[in-house]
Amino acid sequence: MFGSLAGQLEERAAADRPVRVGLVGAGRFGTSVAAQLGRMRGLRLVAVADVRRSNAEAALEAAGWAAADVQTTDSAAVVRERVHAGRAVIVAAADLLAGAPLDVVVEATGRPEVSARVIPGLLRAGIHVVNVTVESDVLLGALFRRQAESAGVVYSLADGDQPICTKRLYDWAVGLGYRVIAAGRGTRRYPTDRALTPAEVFARWGVDEEHVQRRRLNAQMYNSFVDGSKAQIESTAIANMTGLVPDVRGMHEPSVAVGDLPNMLRRREDGGILGAEGVVELANAVAPDGKSLLPDHIANGVWAVVTTEQPLLREDLAFYHLPVSADGRAAVLSRAYHLCGIETPWSVVEAALGGYASGAPGRVPFADVIAVAKRDLRAGEALDGSGGATVYGLIERAEVARAEGLLPLGLADGVTVREAVPMGTPITYGMVAPDPDSVAYRLRREQDALW
Repeated sequence: MFGSLAGQLEERAAADRPVRVGLVGAGRFGTSVAAQLGRMRGLRLVAVADVRRSNAEAALEAAGWAAADVQTTDSAAVVRERVHAGRAVIVAAADLLAGAPLDVVVEATGRPEVSARVIPGLLRAGIHVVNVTVESDVLLGALFRRQAESAGVVYSLADGDQPICTKRLYDWAVGLGYRVIAAGRGTRRYPTDRALTPAEVFARWGVDEEHVQRRRLNAQMYNSFVDGSKAQIESTAIANMTGLVPDVRGMHEPSVAVGDLPNMLRRREDGGILGAEGVVELANAVAPDGKSLLPDHIANGVWAVVTTEQPLLREDLAFYHLPVSADGRAAVLSRAYHLCGIETPWSVVEAALGGYASGAPGRVPFADVIAVAKRDLRAGEALDGSGGATVYGLIERAEVARAEGLLPLGLADGVTVREAVPMGTPITYGMVAPDPDSVAYRLRREQDALW
């Protein structure tokens, strides 16, 4: 697969006809994407949209552009002209990119409301979209996929992030005829992390100010990793791509080392902790004592516990030194790393030259991320979304979230609660006053109506 696409990239490079790429959001992740695009033959980053011009300039510099060769504009005509000529351009308004002759746009703002405003216009314009903002995918991904299909283009999540890395393991196993008992990503969450706020997170994790400024880290986004919301969000993306569902709300998230995954993440009748097979899960690197890390953890990686009824294949999996369960019936496939930003251009290539998504949700969601009160909330208090000080996210089966009227985490930003909400309480639509100007809210209602 990659070899064939690499050959096509070489052909594009030799013909001086590179895939023209746009970027929306030039923060930490987006700048890494830009840097990697700048090292690849046959791809060219030519347009960056960011409300902070300095961010866009840094991304284009990372991609290899000299400052003298970059123009900032708010003119749609200038954007079209420069992209057509393969010259770099910066805009503040991302919707200007929809009128440019771009092949693929990478959306990396991390903000569901921005994604909701930008992605549909790009798809309607016939531009492939690679969505880094997993927060918007779990909120609106089924709708984005339908919009892409209607426009004859590709909507995809981004390689290098754990959902696609997990899906590649899943697809490999299922394609070979193995049954996936459970699959997911690693995480590292200590018992007190759930309550952390953006104001505390860098000090709590020892991230110095120089690194924060140099890599332009967003405290709230960083906190969504630490308080566990991001792991729940990404697990929901995995669920919606594969059909794996959470065994329980929020998943079990056990402390488990790689070697014990095939023992623990099995059905209870087989000696594990699961009520059923075919689930998405988290493997927590923090030991049961809540203080230390397990020696053989997979905090930054992905995994899949698989089984087969073919005894020779079970024997072979053990022979090739995969960790297997005590009874030899289950084995774990794993990858100890994921490379955010670095691998994302493969999704650009797969969309533009292969005509397919690295991974996208189904037309109907299997799971959702619900908003839960991080502390006691007062009536009239504004929620601040994933990674904020007011709510965190938990995965839930889509049919349960719908039946209970639970508010998606992606809509729990900028809305106020109508009543006091105790800490740990799932927030419902009825508890909040929706923002009538929110495009994300309108599109989510449109997606819900498709069911």
